Amino acid sequence: MILNEYIYSMKVLKIITALALAFSIAFTAFYGRYKIESSGVDTTPEQYKGVITMWQMDVFEGGKGSRKQFLLKAARSFEKSNSGVLIMVIDQTIEGAKESIKNGKYPDLISFGVGFDISGFSELSVDRKVVGGMVGDKCFAAAWCRGGYALISNPLLVSELENVTQIDNLLVSQAEYTQPLVALAVEGIRAKNVEVLSPMDAYVKFVSGKTPYFLGTQRDVNRLINRGFEFSLRPLAEYNDLYQYVCITGKDQLKRFYSEKFIAHLLSDGVQNSLVEIGMYSPYVNLDYGVNEHISMQKAAAKSTISAFITGSQLKEMQELSLRAATGDEQALNKIKNMCVMP
Repeated sequence: MILNEYIYSMKVLKIITALALAFSIAFTAFYGRYKIESSGVDTTPEQYKGVITMWQMDVFEGGKGSRKQFLLKAARSFEKSNSGVLIMVIDQTIEGAKESIKNGKYPDLISFGVGFDISGFSELSVDRKVVGGMVGDKCFAAAWCRGGYALISNPLLVSELENVTQIDNLLVSQAEYTQPLVALAVEGIRAKNVEVLSPMDAYVKFVSGKTPYFLGTQRDVNRLINRGFEFSLRPLAEYNDLYQYVCITGKDQLKRFYSEKFIAHLLSDGVQNSLVEIGMYSPYVNLDYGVNEHISMQKAAAKSTISAFITGSQLKEMQELSLRAATGDEQALNKIKNMCVMP
């Protein structure tokens, strides 16, 4: 009898304890949380902990160093003020990127130059923008750095550069999708004989000392300065397609928020001013270069460009037209101008 009473008492005690615990949980959930909030205690969700992936594609030659390393440095500074967010920068080729996208694999961000047939990007809300990244009045790609074209001469072979409009023999540095001869033709300079080589081959031939005029980029300026080669420089300011853009391709809403925040960080004065470290120029601020050639290249803000979303086949057509335009074909030049965009 006593044993049965003891067992009954224990059961009652367990039931009472369970009811008290349930009441405590319900009270905290439906009433206590309001008391906590009114007391000023932070009840916001824990910050996102994860990785934002970014592809970096070098479609054209940079100035010096690595654009990937520059982005990683910018990412580290961004992460310090955005706890829990990590930016992973991955080198990617155009072919590799196309294959991944074909298989449905997109990063959150893509840093690219013209020539990559990109799709699936989102509209950006940024204060700084260039016309090449616009579609109508909306921005879909933000330029975070730029290069530039320049007519370079060997002063031992020719004395005139600033006012030259006609060249007998011209050596051209041209990558797969770059348009140096467009920059020359739009500038109003014509060449009788044109030799187009890959960037390194063109540079090597110019420093052999037998070529009077050389159409190159900021990369060639850095190479020549580092080599101690004497040269004269005329930046081409009418046209430029050497912009490195960044766009958002990720679909996760929280990642998109931080991706756009990182783009704003890339475009900030602090990051833009550090572009001197990689020998590139800013589309937005005048950089504090201590070298006259770079100062003049930075000041040469181009009046026209091409869309960041132009196709590779259109760029190939443009290269063919530009060779004709640079040698005096006005019809080809007019077609090129119709392909360009300007503010």
